[in-house]
Amino acid sequence: MIDGFVKVTDKDGAVFTRKLAEQEGVFVGNSAGSAISAVLQLKEHFKPEDVVVVLFHDHGSRYVGKIFNDDWMRNRGFLDEKATIALDLVKNRINKPLISARTEELVSHAIERMRKYDISQIPVEDNSGFVGSIDESDLFRLYFEDKNIADKPIKEIMRSAFPIVKKETSIDKISNLIDKENKAVLVDLGDGKYQVITKYDVISAIR
Repeated sequence: MIDGFVKVTDKDGAVFTRKLAEQEGVFVGNSAGSAISAVLQLKEHFKPEDVVVVLFHDHGSRYVGKIFNDDWMRNRGFLDEKATIALDLVKNRINKPLISARTEELVSHAIERMRKYDISQIPVEDNSGFVGSIDESDLFRLYFEDKNIADKPIKEIMRSAFPIVKKETSIDKISNLIDKENKAVLVDLGDGKYQVITKYDVISAIR
């Protein structure tokens, strides 16, 4: 005779099936994960001296292509994945200084900085803040128009400044800001600190 029952969602059954494998090393199927989820829903009814028996009555091998497949879980909304934000994209260089250039510096200074730090974009500043940007593709094009480009002030050849986003901005919004005309964005980390997010950063995060 059944004295009672609790309902378990498909998501909870799948999630706890994976947890049993990841945290306990027990490779069982969906019904076993559902049983554990049900027990946890009832835990407030148990006393410290109670003995609880849970039956795991199927094996995990039947679910390798489903519950143990991230794509299968993701397509059904069963994976609670944290959204990628601007801060995630620059976490490896969050404490490094921003590489930038000043409007009165020469283009040759920016080129040397790009070469030294192996970067393709540089924000340009003056006393008022960020006022422009330089991209290596622009320098390549301008060189064939003027072979003396390296000796000109940066302010004469710079393009518009990179958009500035907050560190909580989603990767989707950032990707929409990066296009042919705008090669990067700046993320405001607070306390006067900034970092550049490029197309490469976005692609790396997606991959």
